[in-house]
Amino acid sequence: MAMEWIDTNVQMPNECQRVLLYTPYPVFGDDYTCVGNRESITACTTDIGKTPVQIFTHWMPLPEKPQITNHVKGATP
Repeated sequence: MAMEWIDTNVQMPNECQRVLLYTPYPVFGDDYTCVGNRESITACTTDIGKTPVQIFTHWMPLPEKPQITNHVKGATP
């Protein structure tokens, strides 16, 4: 399954769905992504000039958790 960014103006994630968020603004230093949800998209803003704008412009679903079998920390394969 190809993972593609979804524009927040086109579609929002489900209410409680945790997703990967993207911002084009340097609010996190050199990192332009974080994990959040729909509330993160609507509540987080920054000022561009004198106008507050939502900082997150795109999102994508998080991948499924990995299937872990017989994984022991520090063990060699």
